[in-house]
Amino acid sequence: MSLLQRLIGAALRPRVKSKARGKTLEQLADELAASRDYLMPRVMAARDTPGNREAINHWLGIERWSLDNALSWEHPNEPQSYRRFRLPEGASLAELQRAFAAAREETIAAARRLARADVNPAAVVVHKDLGPLSVTEWFQYIDDHSRREVVRLRR
Repeated sequence: MSLLQRLIGAALRPRVKSKARGKTLEQLADELAASRDYLMPRVMAARDTPGNREAINHWLGIERWSLDNALSWEHPNEPQSYRRFRLPEGASLAELQRAFAAAREETIAAARRLARADVNPAAVVVHKDLGPLSVTEWFQYIDDHSRREVVRLRR
C-alpha cells in the first residue's frame, strides 16, 4: 500500500465510521437511493470524454467491489484490488452509464435484503485502505465515495 493510500485511509476511516454510526441498513438503503437520484442525472448528462469515462468506471469498480466485500460478511474476502470490478478499458460512455445505474440498483436492493435478513450489521470485513469496516460502514462507504467524487464529472 502506498503512502498516499495510507493517508487517504487514515482520513476517510473516521469519516465513514462517524457517518455510519447509529444507522440501520434500511436507512443506508434510503440514503443510497437518494444519492442515486442526485448522481444519475449528472452521470447521464456527462460528456463523452476520457476523464468522464474514467470517473464513472472508477465509481462502478468501487461500488461493485465494496458490495462484494459487504456481502462477504459471513466469510470475509481477503483484501483485493477493485480493478477486476471495473468494465474493460475502452468501454463506451453508454455502457458505463448503464453499468453504474445497474450497480447502484443492486447495492440498494442488497442493503434492503440484508436489512430484512438475519445479518449482523456489525460483522467486520477488512477494507484494504481503511481497515476493518462493519457491514453498515461498507454501505456508508459506497454512498460516501460517489458523493465525494461527483466533482470529477464534467458536463
